[in-house]
Amino acid sequence: MRVLVIGGSGYVVGLMLPALMARHDVTVLDPRPGSGAHSHLVGSASDPVALAAAVDGVDVVLHAALSDPTGDPLDAAARAFDSHVTSLHLTLAAAHRAGVRHAVHLSSLSVYGDLTGRALDETVPPDATDLYGLTKRLAEQVCHAATAQWDMSVTVLRLAWPTTEEAWPAWSLPGVPPKTHALDGTPVHGLAAGDLGRAVLAALDHRDGFDVFHITGTDRGGLWNQAKARERLRWAPRRR
Repeated sequence: MRVLVIGGSGYVVGLMLPALMARHDVTVLDPRPGSGAHSHLVGSASDPVALAAAVDGVDVVLHAALSDPTGDPLDAAARAFDSHVTSLHLTLAAAHRAGVRHAVHLSSLSVYGDLTGRALDETVPPDATDLYGLTKRLAEQVCHAATAQWDMSVTVLRLAWPTTEEAWPAWSLPGVPPKTHALDGTPVHGLAAGDLGRAVLAALDHRDGFDVFHITGTDRGGLWNQAKARERLRWAPRRR
């Protein structure tokens, strides 16, 4: 398939691009210059003209844009809404206009205000109120609206602690101390890059309206239920 990746120069997409490129023809749209063997378009997903050109001829869109949370809080808020909400709506609208019938959105378990203090499956309503969690919640509503308004399918993957193969089982982000446990001391494994890649590949093929899945490296302690992903996507982490 011809896959357009929105925001493909970031950390999370970098973890799963090798798996994606091994199976599909990948083009990345991102304001930052790219590297690697995939095609790269320098442009913003908040620019309707750039989006219209980027979606032309593709089979599926993968939205993975993330904002920079640093700096002045009001500036950070404006960037978060632009990257997580506005760019997603514009991407799905452009995809619809171009006849693209399926999209995948990389969301986060941070749509929940308390990740590690309770059991979570996809039936629990998102309730985060912090800037990141709130904008990711709103992004999922944009996806739901697109499926109803435009008769397209959007598969949403709520990721938890994506990490490199080398750092696993710890969750390791650039410049951030690795995390290995929940607040109560329960060991929690990160989501290894290879397992993330397999989940994205499964989501590209899963087309059933608006559908949400928890994609995590662990279900230890009953925290993050993976049953729906195992049943509907035929996916489970191999590193666990």
